[in-house]
Amino acid sequence: MQLTCASHCPDYYCGVAHPNIVFVFSDQQRYGTIGCTGCSLIQTPSLDRLADEGVLFRQAFSSCPICSPYRGQVLTGRYSHTNGVVDNEYRLFRNQVTLAQVLKAAGYRTAYVGKWHLGYGPYTAEQRYGFDYMAAYNCRHDYFSVDYWENETGPHRLDQWAPAGETDLAMRFIQSHHETDPNNPFFLMMSWGPPHWPYDQYPDEYRIYDPKDVEVPPNVPEQMEAFARREIADYYGNSTGLDAQMGRLLDCLERQGLRDNTVICYASDHGDHLSSHGYGKPGDTWLHHTKRASKATPHEEAIHVPFILSYPERVGARKQTDVLFSSVDVMPTLLSLAEIDVPAVVHGRDLSHAALGGEGPEPDSVYLQILGPGWPRRGDWVGFWRGLRTHRWVYARWLHNEDVWLFDRENDPFEMTNLAGAPEYAEIQHRLDQRLRDWIDATEDPFETGDRDPTTGMLSLGQELTR
Repeated sequence: MQLTCASHCPDYYCGVAHPNIVFVFSDQQRYGTIGCTGCSLIQTPSLDRLADEGVLFRQAFSSCPICSPYRGQVLTGRYSHTNGVVDNEYRLFRNQVTLAQVLKAAGYRTAYVGKWHLGYGPYTAEQRYGFDYMAAYNCRHDYFSVDYWENETGPHRLDQWAPAGETDLAMRFIQSHHETDPNNPFFLMMSWGPPHWPYDQYPDEYRIYDPKDVEVPPNVPEQMEAFARREIADYYGNSTGLDAQMGRLLDCLERQGLRDNTVICYASDHGDHLSSHGYGKPGDTWLHHTKRASKATPHEEAIHVPFILSYPERVGARKQTDVLFSSVDVMPTLLSLAEIDVPAVVHGRDLSHAALGGEGPEPDSVYLQILGPGWPRRGDWVGFWRGLRTHRWVYARWLHNEDVWLFDRENDPFEMTNLAGAPEYAEIQHRLDQRLRDWIDATEDPFETGDRDPTTGMLSLGQELTR
């Protein structure tokens, strides 16, 4: 693979000091659950510090708001109907370029630590998709009982809360790389399992939130308010625990003298309804099956995620941006910050200008999609839909138009009144539907035209289960 830095550089040996890149993301942490994103109750000093030293993307979204598809989009910069990861428990297509492969070809040492959710160990070179080192497991939400594979050896047991053990492994990788290969950059990607349910599996030292102090949004049904407060209090406890681990990681980089020339990102793969709109979890059998989604809807609670980027050497402090930022934009943005050309096949856009302060594209919307009913065949849950999010509007429609959503976030920030079909919003609905069709056409998404599996209803795209 022949790669270059930027158009003004002949190749990556041109003397450019590529920054290290550390990309950390939690699982199921919605926007608004960090101090810097507007939550006055929660204690997240490390992430608040990270945002204070860099830029907070206030309009960042998971374009396919479930676990595995988000990972596929970040690693390829491509939408889920093209990269193979159409739902949880599906693997990436082999014939595509990943972020790790591009960085490795540019001289980076690449590592992945934590929840992988794109395949089970042992992790051979082919299964690592460009990562030199993996200390990972597919998916386990029993945070005090996690086994992981170290490339092809294992399984090994983490003898502590998983995020703490995973941070230990990440710090070990950073220290080892700095000691043995200090002249070359590294790329580290780390995925933590919390605050994904079960919400009560976190160290006691972070059980500092009283449910009665939790503010419940108005889109939580009255019957679920007390239940929601208890869950959100634990959700906050998990988030504060993760913040402590982020602090350890930042301290490690500073001790090694790596902080200024390291791009550090914090994100999450999708959000969590936490009873908003009456949604529960897949195991809540007392709810109608369409209300056991937990995520995977076009609602704000599912799609809107934190995204913080710090790069002291080039990105100024105390910045915020409202550029519409998608999960497919992560790969091209990071490559641009590293002065490495973006592969032409990438769907996402380079939005590094939003961090650097220059000129660049200002997307009018983010494309949203759900392609699968949940692994392996758990039912329809929220069905198959496509949608978009603009600064003001949420618009989505389901296959065969079995449902249509239109929400005005300017006047209805909690998305409680569906305006679809209202005569006075017909023109707006038509305009947004045409923009959605443009997205479908531009990305060659066979949403309405492709062959579908007669049993699952999923598009038949050649996808393969990881098992």
